Amino acid sequence: MKQITLKEINNAFIPAKEITEVEKFSGRKIFVEMAYHALLSDGANIAIVGNRGIGKSSLARQIINIGQGDNSLLSKLDIYHDTHIDCLCVYFACGSSISNTNDLLSSLLSSNSALSDGFYELQTSTKSSSKINGGVDVGVSLLKAKLGADLNHEKTTTSAIKAHTVEMIFQNVIMNILSMKKNKDGILIVIDEFDQITDATGFASYLKSLATNTPGLKFCIVGVAQNIQDLMKEHQSSDRLFAGSIINLPSMNPSELTSIIKTAEESIQNHITFDESAITKIVNLSKGHPYIVHLLGKQTLKLAFLEPVYIINEFYIDNVLKSIAEKESDPVLEGRYKKAIASSRQRELVLKAFANSVKGDEVNTSDAYRLTGSNVDNASQYVGQLVTDDYGAEIIKVRERYYRFKDSLFQTYVSFRPNIF
Repeated sequence: MKQITLKEINNAFIPAKEITEVEKFSGRKIFVEMAYHALLSDGANIAIVGNRGIGKSSLARQIINIGQGDNSLLSKLDIYHDTHIDCLCVYFACGSSISNTNDLLSSLLSSNSALSDGFYELQTSTKSSSKINGGVDVGVSLLKAKLGADLNHEKTTTSAIKAHTVEMIFQNVIMNILSMKKNKDGILIVIDEFDQITDATGFASYLKSLATNTPGLKFCIVGVAQNIQDLMKEHQSSDRLFAGSIINLPSMNPSELTSIIKTAEESIQNHITFDESAITKIVNLSKGHPYIVHLLGKQTLKLAFLEPVYIINEFYIDNVLKSIAEKESDPVLEGRYKKAIASSRQRELVLKAFANSVKGDEVNTSDAYRLTGSNVDNASQYVGQLVTDDYGAEIIKVRERYYRFKDSLFQTYVSFRPNIF
């Protein structure tokens, strides 16, 4: 047996990024099959919605693999398939700089070589410094990215299509790429973290226009939302654009979460293993979030490898939980936790009680207050603080006596993180 390295230990679980490798992807058979059928269907777009940490981005990455003709996941999950899809696949994750539809389209053109190739081949008749939308200098950035040219370089070519808006340029680029017929099944554009766009007004109607004018183009939209209408924020048309291919990704079931752990063990040739008590504890703590399994698993393997410990039990996981908090293994969740409780032991107890009283996705204050017992005076006062921006607004009032967490991943983190006070 070859010696296992620290690098292999650190990559057995991957909390820091989405799962791109088929071998490390676990479960989700129904939803992978839905996505595959959508890719086969003319005019079908895909939407993936659900809570943070639930595995949306990982599923989107697997959809790209399938769209590029890799059927190994379909075989692994025993999904019937009789063809290899051949799409030009584009992946783009939105960030804080994307404020509207124009920003999104401009970024898709300028940051992705596949689309910028199509833009360049349109051969616009203006210099590379021509303006779009009265001041957005897309031409410069695209041609600079394509050619590595400096800003002083000028290129004049024959006009193919006169374009005056980013929307028109994007459509023309897509039409140009499709006309080349390099990929028999067209183009698939995956837009991840779509909910980060400040104002997505107009995007759904633009998709409808593209569906008519550029058959062969598909979108896969991914984001934190309860449904596609919430994600697109345009109720009238968005559901029709994704009819039959809206994937509302739920929490993972225990067997799928266990599969993540088993896959990680196999990747290090079972050099370190989790016993049944440890697996059960991690699965229960994760509350259906694969991200939490990856976070706990990664920290556990690192500690065990360095000690060394070769069989991990549930009591070892308790030490790992303390380590995660102390080392701020997830600085974002830890920062939110500390902002919510600030310097108050009683506010921490109330927050913990709420996290451990969730039924469905709501908390009844009677259940939560029962958990705090006599340890908290005037618990409602702290609830009133936790809904405000000063303390992160991590819980939201739904109706009288009922609240919910803004983010189920944070709720899960709160429930297993050891108390500060």
